[in-house]
Amino acid sequence: MKTIQGIIMAGVLVLALTTNGFAQTNLHFIGVSQTDEQAIRLTWASTNHEVYQIQCAGALATNADGSTAWQILYDDYPSQGTNTFWLDTGNYNLAPQIPHPKNMPMRFYWILDKGADTLSDEPSVSITSPTNGTAVTGELTITVIASTDQPVLSGTKLYVDGQEMQMADSTTNYANGSTNYEADTYSINTCEWGNGIHTIFATTECISNPEGVNNGSPSLIGHAVSAFVPVLFSNLVTRISFSQPSFDPSSGQTQQVSAVFAANVNWTLNIVNVLSNIVRTATGSGISMQFNWDGNGNGGASLPAGVYYYYISAQTNGLAYQNADNGSDSGDGSGGPPSPSFASALTGGTADSTQLFAIPADGSGAAVPFAIYPPGFDTNDLIIFEGSMADILPQRNLLSRTASFNAMDSGSGISADNASGGSSASSQNSSATPQRPPNNPIRGFAGTVGIAYQRYSSWTNGYAPTAPLNGILTQHVALQDAGGNNPIKFYAMSTYQAEANNFIGAAKYWGLNTTLNKIDDQLSINDLRGTGTPFNNVNLGVLLLHGTYGTGLDYTVPGGVKQMYFAIASGGGAQYLRMSEMNFGGAGTNGLKWMAIMACFSLYHTDWQYMQGVNVKPYNNNLHLLLGCDTTEYSNAKLLAYWARYMAFGTSTNYAPMTIRAAWYQAATDAYFRSHVQYAISPLIFAVAGDSACHDDMLQTNYMPTGSWFYERTQVYPAQ
Repeated sequence: MKTIQGIIMAGVLVLALTTNGFAQTNLHFIGVSQTDEQAIRLTWASTNHEVYQIQCAGALATNADGSTAWQILYDDYPSQGTNTFWLDTGNYNLAPQIPHPKNMPMRFYWILDKGADTLSDEPSVSITSPTNGTAVTGELTITVIASTDQPVLSGTKLYVDGQEMQMADSTTNYANGSTNYEADTYSINTCEWGNGIHTIFATTECISNPEGVNNGSPSLIGHAVSAFVPVLFSNLVTRISFSQPSFDPSSGQTQQVSAVFAANVNWTLNIVNVLSNIVRTATGSGISMQFNWDGNGNGGASLPAGVYYYYISAQTNGLAYQNADNGSDSGDGSGGPPSPSFASALTGGTADSTQLFAIPADGSGAAVPFAIYPPGFDTNDLIIFEGSMADILPQRNLLSRTASFNAMDSGSGISADNASGGSSASSQNSSATPQRPPNNPIRGFAGTVGIAYQRYSSWTNGYAPTAPLNGILTQHVALQDAGGNNPIKFYAMSTYQAEANNFIGAAKYWGLNTTLNKIDDQLSINDLRGTGTPFNNVNLGVLLLHGTYGTGLDYTVPGGVKQMYFAIASGGGAQYLRMSEMNFGGAGTNGLKWMAIMACFSLYHTDWQYMQGVNVKPYNNNLHLLLGCDTTEYSNAKLLAYWARYMAFGTSTNYAPMTIRAAWYQAATDAYFRSHVQYAISPLIFAVAGDSACHDDMLQTNYMPTGSWFYERTQVYPAQ
């Protein structure tokens, strides 16, 4: 593998840039810069159709042997051609989190080239809306289309200036002959960024066959990156941000709400609960705002934990705009005052001065200042002419109107309520208000989450761990479709990372704080054995592994038992974890109540009944529910994210939180139904086992176990 490494310190000075002995000459940093938000933009020389991993460290030579403790900051980032760029805004999906660079005194980077795509038949992806040079205000809807002739199209990802956004709001899958298509709709709220030109692009991934089935075939993978789409963000309220990625007043935290205005304004911040009631109000004036919310309502009233919305409205007051170091954005990443290209739109002082404008030749977009297009941009599809801002955008003079925007407690969810002013109320039931990572809309926490997965990256060509010994001399346990030393083949699970990240993002959005995240070699077999498992210290756990079931007795348990087994690949080796070795369940408020195992046959009904019959239990008296699969389970990047949403919020047609078990079934049904893949093994059946008193547990309300357990299963594909 090829690697490059470099050091960036506060102030965005490149103090050193080195290439290790394994690097090739075409792999090196070619640009480092800082945005107005103090995020770090890295650009390196790259090769088409290869995938990169970005690692970081806060200091060098931190280990006892003098080596550096590198952390994976971002993984599986596809090449953009001969030059690739990416934006470091931290990684809040990890545990512990890697904070935003602005909160770190120093950060070192290591770029690892993971190699070329294994599939030569690459997919395609494009952004169909907006078009190049579009000028937007408030909420922007983005449409991404991807296609492939491979059986699996594993979704798209949207990036703004190199930062990945949350998963799509809505997805449509369809096929035309042998070509599979996916149309994804995203929403971003442009008031979260500074005014100026921002680069939007999308990526997609195709796979040669669905991942997950035992004794299947290797999955080959291809990636694609869309063309870059430059878009002009033009708002009165800009750079809305929040100090906390999660907000917990009970631990003494406050949430600082900040914004920068494109003019001197009178502003109002209203904090609204899910019933659309204003619970806290703050006002002020100037070219920026900061408000530290302590979590209380007006007059110090106590408020419950939950989802709250932030509405920022601003009206120009006619006072001078002070071009001091006030954090206004020039659009070029310098953090200085507005550039002349945008002065007429933002200050009104040069509205009648002439400059060059550009408009798409097909009339598909509005006229914007020609200066927003980057050097070298292909202008063949543009009409370029001279005019004044007053002539071109007479209805968009930002100084002659009241601008009102709404935001969830994430630094996003901001959209223009209307062009003429006023403040419209929204609620949790309103149209999509997506969050720019990593913030969320929660005051307080609904609980804690732990997740662990292994991608079996070295098992690309199939790996066959030897079946475990069955406790009688050298005999091995007979496993599904195999016996003795005839092992099951497992393959790499590349989609587990997307599945986990989407779940973490959705869980955080709804107030579940991720305190455990073990990936690949970070997860050892001992992490899953006995009551000492770290999962017992979170409220809800999720485990993604390869699984199978035994067809013969395992005498390592007195008297013998038929049970399930899970492949563990950490440490360079491979072995099976017996389900009888598990002991899930944690006592007290912070203990494990619900555990989901996303693995084939994790709750296979025949072996589960056998285990229960001989009193072999993978849980203790503290566990409420164990959720899993009775059949093969194909990895689906959206399933767990749906589950988090449905438990906390309900579906898009029923805004009532669902029980944990009902949300499990509904999430699987929707995830598989919304995929164009025709799964080779059907039906797919999901299962839930648990204490009878906890059958209808919800995140918000749950019940103490009584010791009497049930087992149920439901067909999720094809939907019944």
